[in-house]
Amino acid sequence: MKTIGNIIRIKLLFIKFLFSRIGRFFYWNLRLSQATLGRGIKIHFPVIIEGNGRLALGDNVELMKRATIGLSTGSEVIIGNGSRIHPSANIHAGKDTIIKLGEKCSVLTHAVLRNGKGVEMGNGSSISSYCNIFPREPGYDGKFIMGAGSNIGDNTIIDTSDDVVIGQLVAVGPSCIFYTHDHDYESNPAAAWKGGVKTGTIAIEDGAWVGARVTLLPGIVIGKNAVVAAGSVVTKSVPAGQIFAGIPAKSIKKIHPDG
Repeated sequence: MKTIGNIIRIKLLFIKFLFSRIGRFFYWNLRLSQATLGRGIKIHFPVIIEGNGRLALGDNVELMKRATIGLSTGSEVIIGNGSRIHPSANIHAGKDTIIKLGEKCSVLTHAVLRNGKGVEMGNGSSISSYCNIFPREPGYDGKFIMGAGSNIGDNTIIDTSDDVVIGQLVAVGPSCIFYTHDHDYESNPAAAWKGGVKTGTIAIEDGAWVGARVTLLPGIVIGKNAVVAAGSVVTKSVPAGQIFAGIPAKSIKKIHPDG
């Protein structure tokens, strides 16, 4: 009798699950139908559209299977002509926030782009698979701006507790870590990581190349056409037109006399 009872309970739970999923599917499609839709869009169902903000898809935009777009109250997500949101990518706009992708942008599979201050991605820019771009300190948020033709490599973590500004034609290698916040490790005797929060912007200027597994700390500027060698930890700004390498990163060569 116990086995029969458990089978009935499991069946009821499964039926409840099915009705819940069907309800969510209809809701996602209702939200998609309320969006501004361009010509020639491609939708690979299911796609997940949640929340009360505004969604606008340009001509020939492609949303792939289980792509998720979260829309908080007063927010807008605008995806430009020819852009592609790949399977299981997640874009979420906070309250009264605008996330705007230019033409022919890409957010690849399982990448997360979550922001409460504003995002701008220039034409032809891309965020590769499994990147995580969002504030990593509760209560803090900064803008994320990325210029035309720039790319962020797979598995990169970008903390947007403060602003991150990436110029045009910038290459960021895979598995990098950008931190825009730190803690005052002397202010809390109980735990160093619970000290007061300090933030600083990160800026990477046009044409710079940040190699694989590079760590950038708060307040860093990588100058125009500079190169940061793979595996480096950057604790101070890199002048334009120079190669920095090491832990901590130091200048090893000047490659452009005028940056």
